[in-house]
Amino acid sequence: MTETPTSSGKRPRGFETAGDMVRSLALVLVVVVVVFLLTVRDEPDQQITPIDYTAQLDAARTQAAYDVLAPVGLGAGWRATSARGSTEGGAVTWHLGLVTPADDYAAVEQSDGARATFLDEFTSGSERAGQVTIDGLAWQRLDGGEPERRALLRTSGAATTLVAGSASWGELRRLAASLRP
Repeated sequence: MTETPTSSGKRPRGFETAGDMVRSLALVLVVVVVVFLLTVRDEPDQQITPIDYTAQLDAARTQAAYDVLAPVGLGAGWRATSARGSTEGGAVTWHLGLVTPADDYAAVEQSDGARATFLDEFTSGSERAGQVTIDGLAWQRLDGGEPERRALLRTSGAATTLVAGSASWGELRRLAASLRP
């Protein structure tokens, strides 16, 4: 026995055809695509606001028993975006974060605190990847760390200096070469 459409032209519930299901699915997909297109937009370029870090640098230099380093002569493509100094447990730490000309991140991190703890904070899990000489000074390359995947490490007395970030090795070397007390 075959059911026939009712006088209104609709099939009784439970007697829909595969074509009815395909049309319903197509309608749902159209709605999903419209919602998706309305919500997905290109992210605008993040606005980077350079900072003047001289006050923080001066404060760190006043507190530290080591030479606090900062870049000199990097050029306009390098923009400082964060700076801070802190004293905790007798250790003085200095941080300067920069955006490179290639829009990557690079930072100068210094401390005269516990070296292993300091290194673990920035380069946990990294492996030594050779040594480089920059302006006559030996720097140890660290690769594959977390949160910073690349770093250049130099120690001088009690002070540990890291030049680290997502920037290329070339940009990290350039930053390290620019550091002056």
